[in-house]
Amino acid sequence: MEPSTQELSPRSRSLLTLGFMGGLMSMYLCIGWLRLDTGVEAAVVPIPVDDWVPFSILWLPIYLFMLPMSWAPICSFADRRNVRRWVVSVILMYVPAIPLWIFWPVTVPRDPVAVTDFMSFLLWFLRLVDPPVNCLPSMHVAVATLAGLLIRRVDRPVGNSLLLLMPLIWYSTVALDQHWFLDGLVGLVLAVGTEQLTYRLMPVPPEAMGRIRRRAHLGWIGPFAAVVLIV
Repeated sequence: MEPSTQELSPRSRSLLTLGFMGGLMSMYLCIGWLRLDTGVEAAVVPIPVDDWVPFSILWLPIYLFMLPMSWAPICSFADRRNVRRWVVSVILMYVPAIPLWIFWPVTVPRDPVAVTDFMSFLLWFLRLVDPPVNCLPSMHVAVATLAGLLIRRVDRPVGNSLLLLMPLIWYSTVALDQHWFLDGLVGLVLAVGTEQLTYRLMPVPPEAMGRIRRRAHLGWIGPFAAVVLIV
């Protein structure tokens, strides 16, 4: 008989987070770099909503906040079966996204960034390493939404708080000319559908739906806050 709770050690959590998220980010960037050499013309998908959002570099911190937020679930789940469901959910989101990035790439025309301060330097560097050819779906919106939905299963207040941040992250992707509005909409639908699918296909017993202490969220909020304060 399996134990009621299958715990995961802090060391295992750290190694899994570094390996899994580092691997996904490397794959995402590699697809963008290799896509530049395929000769396939990238599409644009603007709608009137995009014209309503003015460019503003002040949204860059919110945009970057999604990066540490992407590993918030592992700082919440007490049971490894929920961690496994998080890993599978993220992988499933990439399954339809990768063919879209390769065979029907979407881009956003971007004006050159004039580097005048540290914020503009960050945006310039971000665009340098992340070619604008894998915009749809927006993984910024998808991953942020998925994190909130997954955590909400075991910690409703924290999960709801993250979901309230999702529209701000979505807005930031448009305000920085990183994505179209439709990119975020597809990412949102992808995250909701994936979370529902894994919830049904990978059931976790009620006794295993526990959370670890909330101070564990310092594991992803802490590094972001430290970088902001240092900058």
